[in-house]
Amino acid sequence: MLSESGKAIIFNGANKPLEETEFPLPKKLDKEEILVKVSLSTVCGSDVHTWQGKRPFPTPCILGHEIVGQIVEMGDEIKNDFSGNNLEKGDRVVWSMTANCGECYFCKVVKIPQKCERLFKYGHVASDKHPHFTGGFAEYVILPRGSSVFKIPSELSDEEVAPLMCAGACIINGFDLASLTKCDYVAVQGCGALGIYSCAFAKELGAKKVIAIDPIEERLELAKDFGADYLINESNESEDTIVKKVLEITKGRGVDYGVEAVGIPEAIKTGFKMLRIGGKYIIYGAIYPGDKVTIDSFEITTKCLQLFGVHNYSPIHLEKTINLVQKSKDKYPFKKIVGPTFELSKDGVEAALKSQESRSSLRPAIIPK
Repeated sequence: MLSESGKAIIFNGANKPLEETEFPLPKKLDKEEILVKVSLSTVCGSDVHTWQGKRPFPTPCILGHEIVGQIVEMGDEIKNDFSGNNLEKGDRVVWSMTANCGECYFCKVVKIPQKCERLFKYGHVASDKHPHFTGGFAEYVILPRGSSVFKIPSELSDEEVAPLMCAGACIINGFDLASLTKCDYVAVQGCGALGIYSCAFAKELGAKKVIAIDPIEERLELAKDFGADYLINESNESEDTIVKKVLEITKGRGVDYGVEAVGIPEAIKTGFKMLRIGGKYIIYGAIYPGDKVTIDSFEITTKCLQLFGVHNYSPIHLEKTINLVQKSKDKYPFKKIVGPTFELSKDGVEAALKSQESRSSLRPAIIPK
């Protein structure tokens, strides 16, 4: 091992100060474990919601589930990554945000491994017991059995890859579920990281026109860099006027696909009204308890609409996302999604969380020294 211990920033619960501590590194790894030295972690909106106390959460915990790093040590049975590439010490890697057993009903029958009955989710596991290093806001992460690891292509930077571990792969999961392919119009509600990836990925998968909707002008301008053809600033718009503008753009027909990436349940009602007959609607952001919205079932039935709820993803979606970004990196400025950067300290992590909370940045980054 490079050292005997590593630094970690601990979340002890909402309204409690973050804590800086050291945990011991294992003297020997289990045969299917990997020790990774973190090079960069990004702050997801769900990290902020946890920090704010919007959902039950295990404590003490190391937050952070969008992580890249270098392999320090590997268990004896680790030879290749998920795609079959040879793995060695020093390789840069990313991994699926959940580790699963591969044997339970949800892994084998339903094939939704992110809902495994024995699920391990990075940044969502208490850190007071071995393996301690379970989240990204630390110097190291220990990858347990069942983790799906990917060797990072040399032409992709840490900044281009880290958010794919959550935001990017989640979008591809939803697009796969809804069979998003060649179509005329996609409407994206919300231009945070989920929405920005939605714009670029929809275009790459065959959407002729993408409509981006957000109340922040700077985010709309960024959406344009990621493939959005029409921008609607909703800050001074009502639901009726937003829907009217979308129908004008689509010549009265409505969009083929609607994407909820804003985390506000009221957006779902608006989104349904934008859909054409036979349209499909994908919900990503409105996932917290109490996020209720009333939808007209008459509209769903008579317009033959389809609704898709998306939570996390399977490893194949991360693989597809990495390949898609590698293919399209010269078209879209993926690095712009990440920043500013903060140090790995309790003050640095708190500042990064506040930067995400204020919506002044899409994906603040934490870089250990």
